[in-house]
Order: sequence, then C-alpha cells, then structure tokens
Amino acid sequence: MGASGMANADVNVDFYGLLDVFAGSREAPGAADDSKVLDAGGMTTSFVGFTATADINESTTAFAKAEMFLRPDTGEDGRYNGDEFFARAAQVGFNGDLGQIAFGRVGAPMFLPVIFSNPFGGSFVFSPAILHSFQGGNYGATVGDSGWSNGISYVTPKMGGLTANVVYAFGEESGEDSENKFGGNLVYRAGGLMLTAAAHSVKQGALNSGDSPGFGEGGGLAAIGGGVFSVTDQDAYLVGASYDFQVVKVYGMYHSLETDTTVGDVDVDTYQGGVSVPAGPGSILAAYAKSEFDGEVDAERKTWTVGYDWVINDQLDIYANYMNDDIDTLGDGDSYGVGTRLKF
Repeated sequence: MGASGMANADVNVDFYGLLDVFAGSREAPGAADDSKVLDAGGMTTSFVGFTATADINESTTAFAKAEMFLRPDTGEDGRYNGDEFFARAAQVGFNGDLGQIAFGRVGAPMFLPVIFSNPFGGSFVFSPAILHSFQGGNYGATVGDSGWSNGISYVTPKMGGLTANVVYAFGEESGEDSENKFGGNLVYRAGGLMLTAAAHSVKQGALNSGDSPGFGEGGGLAAIGGGVFSVTDQDAYLVGASYDFQVVKVYGMYHSLETDTTVGDVDVDTYQGGVSVPAGPGSILAAYAKSEFDGEVDAERKTWTVGYDWVINDQLDIYANYMNDDIDTLGDGDSYGVGTRLKF
C-alpha cells in the first residue's frame, strides 16, 4: 500500500452528527409514577463523528471513522454513565470494488435489519421493535448493543439489489479461541420492496462488556424476580420486510432468541408490524410489537406507539409520539414526547 503512493495522498476529513431532544413524560412498565423529562434521543440517539479517507488507487480507499454518542439534554458524553467514549463507531478499513472491510468497533449484524423493518427506525425511546430487541429488562432476552467491539466487518458491494454483511468479534479470552461472536445479515432492495434477514451466535467469552445480550442501550445487568444475573450464550435470527405503496408504507418483523443465562434459559419470539402514512408535510407513524417469553419466566410484553413526524427539510424534523408499554408480570406504562432532530 505504501508503494502505491498512499503516503503522498490527500486525506479528506468530514465532520457530521445529529442532535435529538424532546420534552414529555416517561413511565416504565409497572412504575409507581411517571417522570416529566427534557430528554435526548426520542427518535435517534444523538451523536457526533468524523470520517477520514485517503485514496490508495482509482478503485480503493482507506478510511478511519470515530463516532461518539452524547446526551444534549445534560451535555454528557455517551448514552449512559460508563458508556464507551466512541461507542457508535471506532474503526479503520478499506473500501473498494470488492466491498468494504472494517476493523474495530463495528455495527452489530442485527441492528440495521431491525431499523429497516419498523417505522420508528432506531428510536430507543418510542420504537416497539427496538425496545423489544435491544433494550435491557427483557429478562435477559435482548440481542445486545448496536455495536460490537474487537470486531471485523465485511460488507459486499451491491449485487442486483442485494447486500451482505458478515461480522466476527474476538472474545479475547486466554485459551478460549471459540468464545466469540459471529453473525451476518442480508438486505435486498428493489423499488418499494425491502427484505432482510439476520442471525448471530454469541459465546460466553465474548460477554464481558456492555455490548453483550442482556445489557441493551441502558447498560447494567438484567433481573428476574429481584435477583441479578448475566447472559452466557445466545443464538438469534431475524426476518423483516417493508413495502412502500406510496399511499402507505407497511413494515413487518419477526425474531427469535435462544438465550442462556446464569439462572436458566430464556427463549423469546417477537412479532412487530407497523405503518407510515404520508400526511401533510410529514407522516403518521404507528407500530405494535409483542414478545412471548418462555423459560425461567413465562411472560408477554406488548407495546404500541403512534406518532407524527413533520419533515421540514432534509436536515430538520419535528415529531410527537405516544407509547404504551405493557409487561404482564409488571404492569404497563405510558410515555409521550414532542421533540426535534437536526442533522449536520
């Protein structure tokens, strides 16, 4: 690479980000009361980042990327106290005709398929699909964080509308080479149709950080019946779809998790459906998700959200959402908020 002239190449650096703040009320299922809040990340978790690129030759580019989450309501870094500083991304890699390969803190293979399969995208506050897939508190049955550390990610070039992504993460356990994470996804797009599938297998040695199943975006360990436990192994798969009929866009998703914890197994099946309906300058959004838990705890979780997203331009939108979240062993809670996102 050095011989190819990269040492003399110009390096281009782009700085970008998104800030999202909302005002409203948050109430967890079974909570004694709600909390009035000015909070961050109602539709998208706020972040800032940069990407540096340098051409190696006409078809290959080297890049470095670092992206950090932040909470603009308080000015603190990270999504929660103790979060990794560059938790959204921290990687170096190469991009060319044969695809892209990246090394470092890379995207988890289940995250984008969940985003693509629901109308509320990556909202960790109001999206039923995200809450049932990634947030902590699902009796240990979550697919983990949105990123994997110590990872290698390969993304193929587009092949007639199809893109594939394979991700491997080292567990870094002495003498335990098989204690790792491995997964991948497929995304197909043609006209208004989107189809996706994803799967991963996570082994115990790779579960020593906050990006393991059972931790979710809020960090911490899960709890059953007042006792705290950790997750050991997990196998998961997902299928999702969306279709844009112009007058309405419909979404659907199913995922299955088989999770081993230190107090027993927890299996969960999650079903999610939603719509986005163009109305005026924005869209009406609605989604419903149901999770059925089987194992150490038998329970059901049902969550629905309705909202409106007013798109002012490509950089700015204003949204209003209302959500009911019900776990039959705990109770329900209602949350709502009005907020805005600015991209730059």
